[in-house]
Amino acid sequence: MQAHRHDEEQAQTDANIEEEQLSRNKTSGRQHDNQEKKSSRDMRNEQKKYDDGDNDDDDDYYEELVGEEGGENDEDEDDIVDEDDEESDIDASMQPLEVVPRSETVIAVELDTEPNPSTPNPGREQARKNQRTGLTTPLKSPGKPTKTPGTKSGTKPPDRGVAAWSKGGGQEHRLKQLFGPTRGDLEPVLLTTDQWDSQLTLPSRTEGGLRHSYFVKDSEREIEIIRAREFLAGVGRRNFGASQKTKLLSEAEGEIYMVNEGPEEINMLMGPSTTPQLYALKQGTCLSTAAPFPNKKNRRGWVFNLGSRVQEAQWVPNEKGRTQYLAVAVQQRDKTARRRGKFENPKTPAFTPTKPFPASIQIWAFKSDDKGDLQWKKSPQLELVICTDWGAIRQFRWCPIAPADTVEPLEGENTVRLGLLAGIWSDGKVRILDISYEKAHSAFHQTKYIHYAKASFEVYFENSLPTCLHWLSGTTLIVSTAHGSLAYWTLTVDGAFAPSTWLTDKPYNPPPRWSMPVADTYIISVVSGYPSRSTFVSITSAGGFCMLLDLRSPWIDHCYGPRARIFGLCQAWHEHTQSFIMPDEFYFIRCNTIRRYYANILTMRLDSQIVCCATSPVHPGVLIGGSDGTVVAGNPLRRLIRHKAELWQQIWFSHEWRRPVDQLAVSIKDDTDASRQSPEKDKEDTGDSDDGASSEPTEPKPVVPPEVLEKPLTRFSEGFRVEQITLHQSNHRGGKKLAESGKFLTIYEDPSRITCLAWNPNLKYGTWAVAGMGSGLLRVEDIGV
Repeated sequence: MQAHRHDEEQAQTDANIEEEQLSRNKTSGRQHDNQEKKSSRDMRNEQKKYDDGDNDDDDDYYEELVGEEGGENDEDEDDIVDEDDEESDIDASMQPLEVVPRSETVIAVELDTEPNPSTPNPGREQARKNQRTGLTTPLKSPGKPTKTPGTKSGTKPPDRGVAAWSKGGGQEHRLKQLFGPTRGDLEPVLLTTDQWDSQLTLPSRTEGGLRHSYFVKDSEREIEIIRAREFLAGVGRRNFGASQKTKLLSEAEGEIYMVNEGPEEINMLMGPSTTPQLYALKQGTCLSTAAPFPNKKNRRGWVFNLGSRVQEAQWVPNEKGRTQYLAVAVQQRDKTARRRGKFENPKTPAFTPTKPFPASIQIWAFKSDDKGDLQWKKSPQLELVICTDWGAIRQFRWCPIAPADTVEPLEGENTVRLGLLAGIWSDGKVRILDISYEKAHSAFHQTKYIHYAKASFEVYFENSLPTCLHWLSGTTLIVSTAHGSLAYWTLTVDGAFAPSTWLTDKPYNPPPRWSMPVADTYIISVVSGYPSRSTFVSITSAGGFCMLLDLRSPWIDHCYGPRARIFGLCQAWHEHTQSFIMPDEFYFIRCNTIRRYYANILTMRLDSQIVCCATSPVHPGVLIGGSDGTVVAGNPLRRLIRHKAELWQQIWFSHEWRRPVDQLAVSIKDDTDASRQSPEKDKEDTGDSDDGASSEPTEPKPVVPPEVLEKPLTRFSEGFRVEQITLHQSNHRGGKKLAESGKFLTIYEDPSRITCLAWNPNLKYGTWAVAGMGSGLLRVEDIGV
């Protein structure tokens, strides 16, 4: 009996020990789960917080954040809560990690202490109910302010890298929020305002009107130029000369690469609006903009007929040379390829490379005087034609740093070295060419035709095509792709050029120094903040999104701008306001500063869709071109600095193209028939008779030749005044609603639109501008005032 009782007591003791052990394991596991949940929630909260905004945090923050995951937890057993209060108390006790931005000023955010768990809280009760029923609380949108547990009503931690925009304060408060709170941030802004605040639209040619940016110190600029030129004169020249293959062609051989589908000549109207002059401009020739005007003073410019649509036009960096060079490419197509109608090509041209065919880039030379003014009495000359067999030219950019201060031949030499030219060809490859040629004697001008058979630097993508490119510095090039990726290459690192042991026939494809997918679809434009913010890159995609990222830490430091229903076709970096300018769907130009990239500041507007824009590194003037053929100049600096500043802009010129009269949708009365009417018929129409008083003599209408009506015609309108604009779109105009009197959307002829714009980047010649049109006309003019 005692033995049986002893066995029962022993079994009960073992059961108690086992139950106690299970209870300890359960408590320990619950504690471990709580620690993991809290750490995971902290990670997701912090990552979400800094992914939503454009923060300027140190790169060490990301390493610190990753290093904390899975680490030891110092919580005591007393901090473990009951199972019912587990989720709500963990959410209430979360605290964001301390973040130190890159700028000199740290924005302090005060957080309240943890709440008392015994205090009634509807959110806690809802969390308990959801936990019992198995439901989860839906995530709140990061853009909507919500009440954070443990904070006062109406307050929340900032969800961006900078403080939220505040409408209070004056001018000083606005500048600090746009550019930064430190002296180093505000001093260049004030100097820039004092320099160019009086410039309403066009740049000034007076002393002090042109200057490099205040945001880059002269010493820093000189160091960058010296380093880049040392590479170009040493290792760079040897690498490009080792594998780049060129050949000099005759004039007959070179003309094959310049053939396009444009007409042999085009009729053009230019001159005063009341008495325009008609010119028949042949392909490959030019006309002075002062020719049709009686007063030719201060009209310094040229109009070219290049035949087909102008694809790209870029000035060559040449600071101290009296001859300025302009590179131009026009639309060219493969004559041997099968022609298909619109929307009938089974292969999408934007995502499919073409077969190689002949194409070219033209280099034109313009003379200037000692003051830097364009000489309109000396006709421009076609100096060089770059001939290739890689398909049509999609886009090209010159290296921003020239091999020397002037590209002109040195004393005793006759070699002109223009520098590095990066381009995208339709065969799906990106190439960098070292452009140089032997200049003929000045008394006997002769165009050089050089065929480039192989490039030293050649990049291609296996499953995509390059869409656009941009120089980040004198030796670094960034390229975007059709599937939404970015990649950049640096010419000074190992592996950028093919090694000497590369003996295979397959082209050498250098690996990028960095690559990353940044968009879900086709990238339309990519621009960096060179020269002051070269690590900041802005992109626009076909999905309507624009994105800013810092290449030093792109996974953390990135920010999205407002999405547009009509994606912008162009983008540019405005150095003097530290902002990226791009078109809006309502025909506005918006400025997105680095610190406020998610906010739009509207500065200019057009009456049609904006298809191209251009900025200058030596003055704050901006050029924008529309689909209606209008080019407008303005200065966004005044609007960005002062919100209530008056907005002014001026039309440089307006370009219109019409097809032959017999092809127009609306029939037009022939002026030749009207000119044949008898005087008696005219009297009957006007009501005049011999018996009545004689009216004043009227000038006969000019007779339009039939050959002019049977061909396309272009017209230039110029001489517009400076006008003040408003950004407010009224619902009424002239007492009528816009639905009755206004136009919402107009479709223009494709040859009328402006296809490319560019300012001359050289300091002495910063007032020179170029505009290309869909009709094949190119206008180069010194528009400084």
